[in-house]
Amino acid sequence: MILAGLIVGVMASSQTLVLTYHDIIPSRNKDSVWFDCTIQEFRNQISWMVQKGAVFVSTEDVYQSLLTKKPLPKSAVCITFADNYLGFYKYAWPILRTKKIPVTQFVHTGFVGSATGRPKMTWKQLIELDRTGLVTIGSQTVSHPADLTKMSSRDVLSEFTVSKRELERKLGHPVLQLAYPNGKFNSIVSTLAKRAGYMAAFTEECRPAEMAPSEFLIPRYVHTKLREGWNSKSNKLKNPSRP
Repeated sequence: MILAGLIVGVMASSQTLVLTYHDIIPSRNKDSVWFDCTIQEFRNQISWMVQKGAVFVSTEDVYQSLLTKKPLPKSAVCITFADNYLGFYKYAWPILRTKKIPVTQFVHTGFVGSATGRPKMTWKQLIELDRTGLVTIGSQTVSHPADLTKMSSRDVLSEFTVSKRELERKLGHPVLQLAYPNGKFNSIVSTLAKRAGYMAAFTEECRPAEMAPSEFLIPRYVHTKLREGWNSKSNKLKNPSRP
């Protein structure tokens, strides 16, 4: 179902900020990349959002709000993570667990448990997280292709369905959420996400969730743009007629 006219009746009262993080690291070094977030930076961002009055919601809450057009709290924030890095388990999860903040971890199943390069979480760790009730496990395909839009429909559908099937087999329940690797998508890719059996999919477009044209095109801000996203949402709530 495409959410035609989604922002009508919802956007004026709600501007949900969906964030995506990647790896959490102890400190920066020569191997750090732009999307890394140190433990202290993550603590500071969580504290900053709490001070601003953030109400932390889950990706399921976001999906249901878009589906029903029932607004979330004006200060709603949804946190997601990509790439299944072990840094999430070691450094981010203890902070989120203590504050009881819901989070979604998108996993590329072909790399679960890999110790090559940056270590990835194991199935045992993912199952443990899944059973806490605070962590939603979603798919990020099997192999994390650089650009889904340059692949054949057959290969994209395989990435979606094989990953979904493996996650469901390991976790023991349906997996209904997907994130497009590197935020790459087009209309064919989003249609294939629906065909694969997902209920929602996430991009990396920097806009409030309520501006999603479809439940398969829910935008997220990369964590480095947290304040930009927060300020944008605050300004639009103060001036709802502003484009």
